[in-house]
Amino acid sequence: MTWFSNSDDSELYAFEPERFLVPPMEEFLRRIFAARWGMILVSAPEYIDLEQILDFLANFSIQSSYYSEFSASKEDFYQLEKDERKIRTIEEVLREAKEAIPDFQITDQVSHTIRIDNIPPRNPEVVFINELNNENISNAIEASVNHRLVVAGIRAEGSFPALQLFREYVKSDHLAAASLMGIIGLNTVGRICPECRIIVEHELGNLEQFMIGSYREKLCSYVGAGCEACSFTGYRGQILIHEGLELTENLRNKILSKMKPRHLRMIAKQEGMSTLLDAAWALSEAGETTLEEVMRTAEETDPGGTEPASI
Repeated sequence: MTWFSNSDDSELYAFEPERFLVPPMEEFLRRIFAARWGMILVSAPEYIDLEQILDFLANFSIQSSYYSEFSASKEDFYQLEKDERKIRTIEEVLREAKEAIPDFQITDQVSHTIRIDNIPPRNPEVVFINELNNENISNAIEASVNHRLVVAGIRAEGSFPALQLFREYVKSDHLAAASLMGIIGLNTVGRICPECRIIVEHELGNLEQFMIGSYREKLCSYVGAGCEACSFTGYRGQILIHEGLELTENLRNKILSKMKPRHLRMIAKQEGMSTLLDAAWALSEAGETTLEEVMRTAEETDPGGTEPASI
């Protein structure tokens, strides 16, 4: 469930799509990109290149529009083509909307929201927005509920912080729940230097046990002892991890009832979601990252602070 850097000397991560398109993430992407309209959020911290991820998803959406339905008859397979998808930016959609309204004018004093539903959509159509913010949220939502699938970058540490930010942007839980199809959450963990990797024993306090979901008082994990190869940091490069949050009918109802993000995460986990914390924990057990990085991931992606939650 990770992208690994090609070089241990890299201080950054490397984007390797073949490590992204693996079960269950591949099936998740196919389901949410099968939607004819709605909003897909791509969440990542500031240092992750969202444009690169969005470019990949644009290509994925085009390919998935042609995805095959095979039929076997006397060992003869044939492909049924689906409609070709048109990839556009929100700027292109707004420009067409403006051209469709001859009397539309923008002044320095007054800000107008262009009515996107004034132009007929070219179905199926996927509209990409590099980064969602307070200035473009109205147009993004309007496009998403007017027969367009909108894929928008958003700056957050994980899916549930992104969901909370999206709700704040939209200012309507009803509209947020109705328009959102899913969230792709991205983050990174530090890679242990392979030249100086050792096993150490940790004593876990109550907070550490709660944050990582382990009730063992002692735990063995890998760390980098520090050497010349890693400039005595114990780390060499980053590993990019991901999660996929699919908005089920149950989760939509919980959003409408104004349930808090941490409670929503608990329900998503019960429904089978694999989180960024799960990915970081798996890498720690495999000796790829440290328990310290797992704790950092737990703290950054926790949408509700450090107190236990109950539904």
